[in-house]
Amino acid sequence: MTERRSPVGETACCACGVRFVCGAVAGLSSCWCMDKPRLTLAPDAAEGNCYCPACLEKLEKRLTDAGRRCAPAT
Repeated sequence: MTERRSPVGETACCACGVRFVCGAVAGLSSCWCMDKPRLTLAPDAAEGNCYCPACLEKLEKRLTDAGRRCAPAT
């Protein structure tokens, strides 16, 4: 049986479990999420883990629809 090797910087979404590449984990100077607005979450919401692009977009929409403001990325 062949073991699947994960690409450098690959992580699992804390919401859905899908695997994706995180630039910060990969040691890059930035990540795709750094271009997104910062979200105000409960302290234990993601427990310091990453969301995949699809889940982060859903979360952003849910928070915006709920009337919470998203801070612009700096």
